[in-house]
Amino acid sequence: MNTHALPRAAALVDARYLRWLARLDDPDGGAAAPLSRERIADTFQHVLARAGLRVHLLRTYWYTEVDDQAVVDDQALRLVPAADADGNALVRQMAADLQALAASGRIDTVLIASDDDRLCAPMEAAKMAGLTVCLLADERAESMPRLMQQDPNWARLLREADRRLVMRASDLAQTLGPGSGGAPSAPAMRDEDLEATMQSVVNAWWEAVPQEERESLRDELPALRGVPPEVDRELLLRGKNALNRSLNFHEKRVLREHARRVAME
Repeated sequence: MNTHALPRAAALVDARYLRWLARLDDPDGGAAAPLSRERIADTFQHVLARAGLRVHLLRTYWYTEVDDQAVVDDQALRLVPAADADGNALVRQMAADLQALAASGRIDTVLIASDDDRLCAPMEAAKMAGLTVCLLADERAESMPRLMQQDPNWARLLREADRRLVMRASDLAQTLGPGSGGAPSAPAMRDEDLEATMQSVVNAWWEAVPQEERESLRDELPALRGVPPEVDRELLLRGKNALNRSLNFHEKRVLREHARRVAME
């Protein structure tokens, strides 16, 4: 089959999100094993086809803070600052690339691997320009009502997509890991237990915040996506003490969302 006669697609991949989705975060906070990029294009091609999208994946844009020195055909490495904790630089670069792809007229479908809801507006613009926009997710996307309660920002982004392409975390880990499937991950907490633990951590932190600092924080939070760095450090330390280990990507996000919710009440 002449694949170049098929509609063309591109993939925009946040490596940190992909690592979290595959449950490959290091629970002890050490240096995580590098992700393998060699098989990701074939994996995306398969998941697109499984969703009924017969396309030719022209190129993958890989956004990461670490240059793995790998040379992979049909991939473009996009380095973002290591200090980009709030993902501002990554979102700007990804949005600019999405806009350029839409304007070029050479791409019909775009697959995005990210959970940043600030991409909603760029995605909507791409859809208006005629692109089919797909988002990569795990099994949680199969129960949207529950996800809307547990992680409303991610659910909002997923709902913005034309298609939600679901991959099991274990399958994704096998694709990304070096041979055996990557570094071992921490046993996953039940969602209810995680919510309760993070709420308890936040309540204890909030009770210790002086009244004048509470007012200052309420004024500052609307302009931020997360929480101020000094607050974040304290929350992460409290969370680490509560779990007796470093928090993974998802646990950090739940903790910050609870903190914002409590502070804005």
